Amino acid sequence: MIAQLFSFLTVGALSTLLQYLLTAGFVLAAGLPLVPASTAGFLASAAFNYWANARLTFARQGQHVTHRAQQLRFAAMVAVGCALNAGLLHAAVALGLHPVLAQIVATGGVLASNFTLSRLWVFRRP
Repeated sequence: MIAQLFSFLTVGALSTLLQYLLTAGFVLAAGLPLVPASTAGFLASAAFNYWANARLTFARQGQHVTHRAQQLRFAAMVAVGCALNAGLLHAAVALGLHPVLAQIVATGGVLASNFTLSRLWVFRRP
C-alpha cells in the first residue's frame, strides 16, 4: 500500500500542477473568477489523472483502463472531487484565506477523498 500511495501522490502532484497552471492561466489571461477557473482546471487535469492512475497506480487491482464501469466510477469520483474542491475553495476564501492558500487547502481535502474512493471503489478488484 505504501508504494501505491507514493504512486498516487506522484500522479496527483502532476495532476495538481496541471490544474494550478490552468487555473492561473484562466484567472490571469482570461480573467475568470477563481472558483470557475479552478473548476475548469480540475476537470481538465482529471483525464490525465485517470489515465496515469489506471495504468500505473492501480493497474494490478483489476480492470483494464477502458473498462466502462471503472470509467463511470471515476467520473463519479471526479464529480465529488470537483464539488468538494469548489466548496472548500469558496469557504476558505470566504474565511479570508489568500486564494493560493485556499486552493492548497481544497487540494488537501480532495486528495484524501480521491485516494479513498480510488482504492476502495474506482480501481477495486472485481
